[in-house]
This record gives sequence, structure tokens and C-alpha cells, in this order.
Amino acid sequence: MSTFKPYKDTTIPGLFRNQVEKSREKIFVKIRAEDKSWKEYTYGEIGRQVDELASYFLTKGIKPKDKIAIYSSNRPEWAVSDLAALSIGGIDVTVYPTNSGPEAAYVLNDSGSKICMCAGKFQVDNLLKEKKNLKNLKEIIVFDDLDYKDRMVVKFSDALAIGRKNLNLKEIDRRLRKIDIRETATLIYTSGTTGDPKGVMLTHSNLVANVKQFAEHHPFPEEFTCVSLLPLSHALERTVGYNTAISQGGTIAYTKGAETLVEDLKAIRPTLAIYVPRVLEKIYEGVMCQLRNAPASKKALFNAAMAAGKKALPYILTNKAIPFPTGAIYRLFDTLIYSKLRKALGLDRMITIGVGGAPLSDEINAFFQIIGVEIHLGYGLTETTPITHLTTFKHLKPIKLGTCGPAFPQTECRIADDGEILIRGPQVMKGYYNKPKDTKEVLSKDGWFATGDIGMIDEDGYLKITDRKKDIIITAGGKNVAPQVIEGMFINHPLIEQIAIIGDQRKYLVALIVPCFPELIKWAKSKNINETDPKKLIANAEVIKKFKDTVDELNRPLGRVEQIKDFKLIDRVFTQETGELTPTLKIKRKVVMKNYGDLIEGMYKE
Repeated sequence: MSTFKPYKDTTIPGLFRNQVEKSREKIFVKIRAEDKSWKEYTYGEIGRQVDELASYFLTKGIKPKDKIAIYSSNRPEWAVSDLAALSIGGIDVTVYPTNSGPEAAYVLNDSGSKICMCAGKFQVDNLLKEKKNLKNLKEIIVFDDLDYKDRMVVKFSDALAIGRKNLNLKEIDRRLRKIDIRETATLIYTSGTTGDPKGVMLTHSNLVANVKQFAEHHPFPEEFTCVSLLPLSHALERTVGYNTAISQGGTIAYTKGAETLVEDLKAIRPTLAIYVPRVLEKIYEGVMCQLRNAPASKKALFNAAMAAGKKALPYILTNKAIPFPTGAIYRLFDTLIYSKLRKALGLDRMITIGVGGAPLSDEINAFFQIIGVEIHLGYGLTETTPITHLTTFKHLKPIKLGTCGPAFPQTECRIADDGEILIRGPQVMKGYYNKPKDTKEVLSKDGWFATGDIGMIDEDGYLKITDRKKDIIITAGGKNVAPQVIEGMFINHPLIEQIAIIGDQRKYLVALIVPCFPELIKWAKSKNINETDPKKLIANAEVIKKFKDTVDELNRPLGRVEQIKDFKLIDRVFTQETGELTPTLKIKRKVVMKNYGDLIEGMYKE
């Protein structure tokens, strides 16, 4: 007879330990090994490692509310570190795996982290270079099997071995049962398109509330597997792809990165996923690229299938029977085209893909809905744990393209006089760490959080985002322009990889455009232009004319004030390394303006 005493469902480690007792032999996480096979870990195995690492933390004198940072890509050790820290009342601090040494040092110093869990050489070397600047850090624990002469660095396997010898299950249990759910569980630093990142204090109550809201709003199948791509430092992946998977007993497969995603999707054939729009855009662009190189007969068949799908789409989105003959034609194309496409993309078992973090174009959303992959667009911020709104299954409520769906249970939403979206609910953060002034600016005394986004609520309670309040461009003529909406239209074009629109306090809009060079090179060859060097290619007169025609074409449906009057092509993509992108792939407009100031000024002088 088991002596296990269940934990209250009020903390993530409590939910995890209950799941371990229930699903000990079930696969919790898996990841690609060096030989490309999948290395699997059961709930029981991860549970054992959590106890060992938590016991190790106790030997190091970690007290409740002490901070333990995790500076790593997604992998099983990330989960072990998180659950071990939370189990003993610690607070974990997330650091994006791609952050530079100074960026990581800022987060560690601001949070006062005592231990930092690191994936491998990149992260450890970054911290050791910043060692003199790290005020509170006592130890670095590295997941990879690496030997460092620096005594500050300890191998993860060694930490587990020490914890195993000093197993202290009684103290772990005591601390876990004493956790005050109003206390901070995690600090997630905003990726920050402006200024230094701020540490968002999310409590145990916040984390569990958002999990319960999600499960109520968006019922889970009994068995599910998801392929995880977004970093666990991202609140969306943390809640949906991790915390909710724990609570529901799901299996998580960690992909190595965007470059292996389709391969991993084919291998795992997941049932659920959560991605940012750029992932779906890349998959869509890959399909369109193959189509452009296909024989004319295949192109014609595909185009006919898409035309039939568009006729069926209103019925698909509302879960209504598709009338004859449209329904019969749609089902025929499902056999001939859609099902084969789903299989080729590894999406043949996919129940739904959740999407958040940025706008998704209606065109791409419609494409996936047509081929039988249900897309659920959502909305939220790190400060709201993050989800406040989400499209749910079409058999529960209709899917409306262009909206983020209805509000979560126990979530209030209203629109301020200036159009800003305000949120109140159990998922709203405690505040910004050590920044009471910043907290007061966004969080009212009665609990309303000012999101900084502009939007509207339709007659059915569905939320539509129109732009970021801070990102709104106000032209010299006083006109308000939403750049992200326009940028979203432009990056759907196969020749455009990235675009940054500029125009605040200016007479008109201009843009910096990064071409999609593989597609541009193909087009150039078709015009007998054999140049492949990006710098020389964007200087070619015919290429510039092609982009002028493209911009003119894309400008056509826009209002006069929204149209791009001039543009410059640039020969490299915006990246996190140059500071032009956040870790969630949003453009830092101020950094781009600084890096390309002369180019921008030139467009206005012209």
C-alpha cells in the first residue's frame, strides 16, 4: 500500500510530484542524442533527478526565496533544474540560451542569483568572462560533460551524485508543503524591445492559475505529445508547452532548433504544438517554394485544391457541414492533396497548433485550416503568465481569423479610452522585481494591467490586436500608423525575409528590406543574372526594380499614409547578436534605426 500523500494542486512542483506518482513509467521528456536517436526519460526518472538536485541545493545552503538561474536551451536538465529549485521554495530565473555574457550577467546581477545552471561551453564561457562583474553568483553547474579548471564550475552529473549521497526527501517535502502560493516562483525577464529587460515576478498562484485556465478553456486529449521549439525562457512555452504538459501528463520532445523542426515533426508526429508565427511562416514558405519548382500539372492541382479549400473555409471555421458539392470536392482534395501534405510536414496527427507572440497573417492561418491543421491564435504577455485570450476548438466556439479568440475563464478585459487593452485576472503578475515605479506605471491598485497593446473586442468577445502602443508610428502630419500590421503583409511575399518600417515624426514611411536570398537568387538566374553575392545582388539595377515593383504592388491596398514611399535593401538579416531582434524574434526598431541611421537619413534626403 502506497504511503504517498498527494500534494495540493497549487504549485507546479506539487502537480509534477502527483503526476510522477500517477504516471511513473510514462515518458515525460525526450531529446535527440548525438546519433539522432531519441533519448527518453520517464516521469519517474526525472522525479528521481529532481530529488537529487534539490538535495544538492540543500547541501549548498539554498534557502526559500534564493534565486537559481537557468541559462540553457530546452533539454531535460532544464526541467530538472526548474522543478528542483521550486520544490525547495527557491525562485528560478530564466536566461535566454542565446544571451551574450553581458546580457546574462545583467539578469544574474539584477536578480541576485546564487547558482546558475548552464547548458554547455557557450554559456559557461560567457559567465566566466564576466566573473569579476557577477556580484552574487557562487556556482555554475554545467549540463554537458565538460571539465573546467575553475572551481566555480560543477558538472551536473557530479551535483546529482552528491545529492544522491545526501538525499533529504523529508526537508524537500516539508518545504514544498509550506510554499506560500502568493510568493514569487519565477523571474522571467522581458526580452525588451526598448530599454533593459525587467524581471517579471510570477507567483506560484499565477503559474497554476494559467494552467487551470488553459485546461478549462482548451480541453486536452488523454494522451498527447508535443514538439517543443520555443525557449523555456519564453512564458508561452513555459505555460503551454511545459507546465500544462506536466499537469496533464503529456510527453514533450525537445527539438534541436528551427533547422531540424520539420525532421523532428516527421519523426515524432506530435498531436499538439505551440509556436510563434515565424515558424508557421517558414513552413508555409517551404511549401510555396517547392510548389514554384513543381511541374505545371502539380501546380494546377494544388491551386485547384486551395480554391476549393477557400470555398469550404467558412464552414470549416464554424464546424458546420460543408454543403454539396463543395464538401465532396473538399473531401476529394483532402485525399489527393491535404492529407499527403500533412504527412509530408509531420502534421498528420496534429490536433492543433497554438500560436502567439506576434501577429499571424490571415492568409497563412487560412492555409493551415484548409489543409486540416487547426490553428489556435492567442494573446498574452510575460506579465500575464502569459495567456489571456485564445482561440479554442472549433467544435466549442467558432474560429475567427484575425482575432485572438475569447478571454480565458476568470479573465476580465476592457479597452481604455486610448484603445489600450487592459487585463485583470489571476494570471496577472505580482510586479517587476525591484522596480516599484515601473510596476505602478502598468498595474493599477485594483489589479488592472495595462498591456501596451492596442485592440478591440468584437460582439462575441473575441479580441483583435491592432498594434503595440509603443510601436505606433505618428507621422509628422499627426497620422497614426501600425507598422507591425504592414510588416506582416510584406513578409508574406516570397522575396522578403524581413522588413523594418520607419517613419515616426517623419513626413512619410520608409523601409529597410532584407531579401529572401535563396528566392532572390532563383529569380535572378531566371533573368540571366548569375550574381550570388548578397552585397552585389542588392546593388543590381534589375533587382532594385523588381523590389520597387513588389513594394508598389503591396502598397496598393494600403491607405496613402500607410504606404512605403522609399526603401533600401540590406545584405544581412536582423539578428539577436546585433541586438536588432529580441529572443522572441521581434524587431527592436530603435536599434535598427541606430545601426542603419545613415541609410535611413539618405531616404529622407532623397
